[in-house]
Amino acid sequence: MFILETLIAISVALTTAFGGLVADDVITADATCDVGSLVDLWSESCTSPARLWWFLGSLALLVAAMAVRAWLIARNGTLYYLRLLPAESADHTRAAVDVAQARSLDFRTATGWFGTDSDVVDLRREARYVSDELERAMNDDDAATGYLLAPNLAFPAALAVGYDALLRQRTHLAELPAEARTRRLPGGDTGVRTVYFDDGYDEWTDRTWTAHREHPEPDITMITLGGEPADRALVRRVWLSLQLDADGPVADVDAGQPLRAECDVVVVAGPVTGEGQDAHLRPWPLPTARWIPGASGTRIDAGAFADLLVELSGVIEHVLDEYPEADVLLTGSMPRTVAFALGYVISERKDDRIAGKPSGLHPTVEGDSRAERAQARAESAGLSSLSRFWTSVTPVLVHLGEAKPTLVHSAQREARVRALTT
Repeated sequence: MFILETLIAISVALTTAFGGLVADDVITADATCDVGSLVDLWSESCTSPARLWWFLGSLALLVAAMAVRAWLIARNGTLYYLRLLPAESADHTRAAVDVAQARSLDFRTATGWFGTDSDVVDLRREARYVSDELERAMNDDDAATGYLLAPNLAFPAALAVGYDALLRQRTHLAELPAEARTRRLPGGDTGVRTVYFDDGYDEWTDRTWTAHREHPEPDITMITLGGEPADRALVRRVWLSLQLDADGPVADVDAGQPLRAECDVVVVAGPVTGEGQDAHLRPWPLPTARWIPGASGTRIDAGAFADLLVELSGVIEHVLDEYPEADVLLTGSMPRTVAFALGYVISERKDDRIAGKPSGLHPTVEGDSRAERAQARAESAGLSSLSRFWTSVTPVLVHLGEAKPTLVHSAQREARVRALTT
């Protein structure tokens, strides 16, 4: 950016200097110059062609440099680093943040730590703080710049902060590696991966959502361990695990966790090889679109990234449809950018009707309140069951080998969450 700003300054000086000389030639032209004739006006006797070409060349250079500057501002913009981790954890992304910051025009942070001693982890205040700081910083930022968000958030916090975020146009997400390479020369791959995640109306707000069962070529497979229950209306607890980083048998996911053992149904979703109970999970690699010179290295394929989020949100929606009376305990192992973006996509999807959704999946039952009956009727008519995400789903924090239900959003029912551990 320093080189570009210097080039702009030089171009302004040259354009001003030669523009003044050309203007002087025109103003002082005598009667032999026909102003109505372009050929005569710029003839050798009226003005210097060399001055004219220097003026036009410096003007073209100035316009090109200003266009590149505007492109860089919209593309790079401000880097927002969001961190909310257990207090015992180490922040291994600081070197990557330094690398990403070197390519950004400005830098803002919203960070915090939280404790995990209690049976139910309550980080509502910390998550609210990060969300508020992000919104305040984006409101104070130059609207002409781009926004690069680098989330380093625990899974429940990523869902909550992403859910509450109001993303702007020209938004990118950055996946920061634990060990960033420090080479910053053009063409040097630092390990930082970015994905274009604009919230333009054609991408999320105006998207036509379809049921997960209608997806033509799903990458995410849902496996219900132990088989489907005889009566889904009697299911009271469901363990739903979204796995993008795991490598091993599906049956081993979260095995030995007391919370999982107390659930009526266990559902594991992720990329798998094999079928049925013998299926094995495989890691989901960040799909790269093409190689681009610079410290950003390779970029994540935005289309494949968006399709994955559609599938993951559809899996959660599918479980809520299948078990409308159940408490869903949601755990996940995935890249930080995916968890953050998933929260955002849930907030966008929950307000829409879902194409291909079977009717009558959420019948009213005796004892339902007026609001619960209205919700059941709306879902049966096609409304996304994600509209009750925070009242029916409890994110689970898996930390140091222990899984704990988490209070992370103000819309959750605290008594219902705390009852999961009694």
